[in-house]
This record gives sequence, structure tokens and C-alpha cells, in this order.
Amino acid sequence: MKVFQHERQLRTSGGLAVRDITDEVAEAVRDSGIADGIACVYSPHTTCCVRVNEFESGFLEDFAGMLKRLVPSETYYAHDDWDRRTENICPEDMDFGNGHAHCMAMLLGTAGESVPVRDGELCLGTWQRVLFLELDRERERRWIVQVVGN
Repeated sequence: MKVFQHERQLRTSGGLAVRDITDEVAEAVRDSGIADGIACVYSPHTTCCVRVNEFESGFLEDFAGMLKRLVPSETYYAHDDWDRRTENICPEDMDFGNGHAHCMAMLLGTAGESVPVRDGELCLGTWQRVLFLELDRERERRWIVQVVGN
């Protein structure tokens, strides 16, 4: 059993930005030398996530619209109330409320995806792509892929 880990950094454009990272993940799988196993792709940020879905402009527009309707940024969030909040405070966050981004991340589930690897390639469906979703403002981010197998 082999384990290979690779980390990439990126600058997001903020505000429900979706980036297709499939080719970079596939490159990491090839670099791992693992023929059969699983690739776990993970975002170590609470207001970002990794998802597998279609990278098609109409879908991305529909998805962003749905999230904005479900979790509007213009409403009150206790997370952004500096008269109440006393935990996990970062001075940068005090300038920009991001309670909505945290709520969106919770709705979207876990921070990563696991994709099977067969013959050194990701086992994705015809239109499936690995997507990095930024739910907060523009900033430096990173994602990690860990490939485990033989």
C-alpha cells in the first residue's frame, strides 16, 4: 500500500467562485505512481469545499442562484455580530461578514471528495469534474489530494 500527498495553492476570485481542478488532481494521481486506489481531494478551509459535478455555465449559474436564495448574504448572522461573538476571532474577518459562507459550506456537506483510481486514472463519469468552490471573499487558498492504493 502506498500513500502520496500533494498540496496546491490558488487565489480565488471570491463570492461563489467555482474552479475546475480536475486536470491538476489527475496530474497528482499520475505523479503518485498509484495504479489502483482512491484519491481524496480536500479543502482545509471552512468556507470552501471540493465537489464533483458538471462544470457547465448554466448549471453553475443555477447553483449559485440557488445558494444565494437559500443563504442570502444580506441577512443577520450571529457569526458576524461583533457585539456577541467572542470565539475564533480573526481581525480580518471583522471587516467582512462571512456567516453566510459558513452556512453555505455546512449545507454542501464535507470539505472534500473521494474519487476511485483505476489504471492510474480518476474514475469520473462522462461530464464529471472535480470542482473547488469558494464561498467567501477573494483570498489565498489551498487544496490537498491524497492518493492511497497500489
